Amino acid sequence: MYNIRFEKRAADFFRKLEKPIQERIGKKIENLKTNPKLGVPLTGDLVGLWKLRIGDYRVIYQIKENELIIYVLKIGHRRNVYS
Repeated sequence: MYNIRFEKRAADFFRKLEKPIQERIGKKIENLKTNPKLGVPLTGDLVGLWKLRIGDYRVIYQIKENELIIYVLKIGHRRNVYS
């Protein structure tokens, strides 16, 4: 089972979300512990990262298989999460 670690900006954004949205995103992130490749691999400049789609929000994360850690790098609205 993988451990989840949040980068500061991802944790800050997560805390500012409304409670129902936090719960939806939190459940999906918890699912990554047992299935880290649940998301979609990114391409181009973001190769090596993965995205998880939760409604209009995206979670950008990195899988460190040798350490069994998932780093949640960014959480944001789909419109601006990649910038």
